[in-house]
Amino acid sequence: MFGLLQNDRPLIITSLVVLVLAFLPTRWLLPWTGDLGSIIALPLTPLGHAAGSALALVRPVDEDPLPDPAEVNRIIEERDAYRGRWHAGRLQIERLENELAQLQGARQRGIGTDWTPRNATVVGHQLGGGGGPLRLNLGRRQGVTEGTIAVVNGDRLVGRVAGGVAQLSSVLIPIGSVSTDSRHDFQARILPAGSDDLGADDGVRINLRSTGEGRLVGMVERNSRTESSIQPGHEVRMGSDPAWPATAWAMLVGTVVAVEPIDEQPLRLRVTVRRIVEPERLLGVTLKIQPTMTDDDQRQTAIDPGGES
Repeated sequence: MFGLLQNDRPLIITSLVVLVLAFLPTRWLLPWTGDLGSIIALPLTPLGHAAGSALALVRPVDEDPLPDPAEVNRIIEERDAYRGRWHAGRLQIERLENELAQLQGARQRGIGTDWTPRNATVVGHQLGGGGGPLRLNLGRRQGVTEGTIAVVNGDRLVGRVAGGVAQLSSVLIPIGSVSTDSRHDFQARILPAGSDDLGADDGVRINLRSTGEGRLVGMVERNSRTESSIQPGHEVRMGSDPAWPATAWAMLVGTVVAVEPIDEQPLRLRVTVRRIVEPERLLGVTLKIQPTMTDDDQRQTAIDPGGES
């Protein structure tokens, strides 16, 4: 036992010294322990530098500073601005393609060639909807006159322009609207769905009258032909009504929604038609502009009615 203690004497002495130093005041230890620690750490410093360099190679430290928040906000604003311009450009292309399709459809499905299709934008709807008058951004300067016909999708009749056309605007009265004078009937033809050709003897003739809210009502003679030829879903097209311009003839007015007998008139059937267009949803129409005499032409005609001999 004593021999074991003699062999471990340096360890015991060191432990006793450390124990004594642990209870000494700190102000006594700092003056000489700092220098001793520097001496002991000197041989270990190169190893620490080598370990730090190896760590930097394995996992490089990003020394780039964080971006400026103001610069980040500016970049985001520019990105959003260009993105908005891109979407606006796409919408403009879609609008132009739609206008081109409207013009081509109106020309292909129109009657005669003495008119020019022109797109007009709806700049004002009647308050509360209901399919009332529409204000357009075209007027006399663009050739619009009272009675000018408006269509969409080539052959779907919207209505005609009212009187008092201004220089740069006009008012369109949709067919079947509340504002239409219900005393003025118009001639129409009822055809099977999909019938594009409208001859003199095609379909069932009917006089329609507006009841407002997009409905038209007319009566036909009740017989075997009308009962079999008029069914819900059949198309109704404008006839060759002299009270309407020829540019409206054969245009699609609406579809039959009801065919009912009349108790007071057993020999007649009441036909209810729903117009094909909802004016309150329109953003634009195609006007069928017809050539008109200029003021110079009118003065020349008044001076020389017979023309040159």
